[in-house]
Amino acid sequence: MTAKAWTKLLAVDECGPGQGRFVAVDDHELAVFHLSKPDRFVVCRNSCPHAGANLSAGTVEGAVVTCPWHHWMFDLDTGRCTEVLEVSVRKYDCRVEDGYLYASLGEA
Repeated sequence: MTAKAWTKLLAVDECGPGQGRFVAVDDHELAVFHLSKPDRFVVCRNSCPHAGANLSAGTVEGAVVTCPWHHWMFDLDTGRCTEVLEVSVRKYDCRVEDGYLYASLGEA
């Protein structure tokens, strides 16, 4: 079994609850969202699959982000578009450790 490689993205206090944050790591452009109820982070591709908009700049309500360009909505718990169910954004496993958010962007 291949181990996950964990990449440090940012300090958790750099992304407040209900906010999104853009993070570029190597060739990955990521959107980091800090959700509440329960308190958790979600990391996904930053590009909306519809037209490539910056998802981290979208509006977050609960566990849903709305794309700032054409208002497609994505359930951040599943990655699926709420209107076009066969469309989704790629999500990455993440964890918080010692005040920093890490994501598994590929295999070690």
